[in-house]
Amino acid sequence: MRNLFNRRLFLGLLLGFFSKLQTQNSFGEGNPFRDRFQSYRQTFRIEPDKEEAERIVKNILNGRELVSNLIKLDIPDIAEDGNVVPVSFSINCSMTGDDFPKRVHVLGLENPFPEIAIYEFYRESGKADVSFRCRLRTSSDLVIIADMNDGRVGLEKKYVDVMLGACS
Repeated sequence: MRNLFNRRLFLGLLLGFFSKLQTQNSFGEGNPFRDRFQSYRQTFRIEPDKEEAERIVKNILNGRELVSNLIKLDIPDIAEDGNVVPVSFSINCSMTGDDFPKRVHVLGLENPFPEIAIYEFYRESGKADVSFRCRLRTSSDLVIIADMNDGRVGLEKKYVDVMLGACS
């Protein structure tokens, strides 16, 4: 009689066992991880903290005097959907020597997590222009702070009226 139990069968059974074990850990109770995370988010809802947003802005500015006309914003007054708010900005600088932004911070003051994005630039970047879409929870100020390499700092703020909010 032929031996039915060989290495190939043993490795196949072992692989099947660990696959089944991994699948049970990934999809506990039949719910994908994303659904479990979503229920966690709804259970512990995070509300925006205006004081925290102001503290973040204060830490970025670090007591420095603001320079005017450093940032040019192109943001609509009204956004129909808070999930895709179009934002464009450019920094008025020559991008040579020390005249370039180290970092540009984008903040949504009424979002649960105010820091939307941080862009880093280098002399070799050529120009400091960015266009993107962001999420805003509700109608609020969108703040752009340019931290220049030579120590200057600029701040521009625009109120965006959001019809259908995001981040809830």
